[in-house]
Amino acid sequence: MGDPQSGVMFHTGAGQHLDIDKLVLRYVHPVVKSLNIDWYGLRGFRRGIASNLYELGADEKIVQRVLRHAKSHVTKNRCIKTFDPALVAAMKKLEATVDLVNQSAPRAHQIN
Repeated sequence: MGDPQSGVMFHTGAGQHLDIDKLVLRYVHPVVKSLNIDWYGLRGFRRGIASNLYELGADEKIVQRVLRHAKSHVTKNRCIKTFDPALVAAMKKLEATVDLVNQSAPRAHQIN
């Protein structure tokens, strides 16, 4: 909203605080829905940004600045989740096993 020197940084145009929930409903949810991806809230969004920036090679100090944390250890301990290739491979193997079991298991009849 321009270049405010004081007061509300994100506002409605009338100087009132911007309602973040309304912003998400109006702008974020339609995009997420059109992309057919799951939405886990703003905290999950911030964690996703932090983790992906770090995975792409951004230094934790850069990630800290993007998230506007005062201390880099907060960013590293609470927001950056590293991707362990062994863990991802194990979970994919488990998923394939569960899918195979589901395909071969007889379907239970629904009782009304």
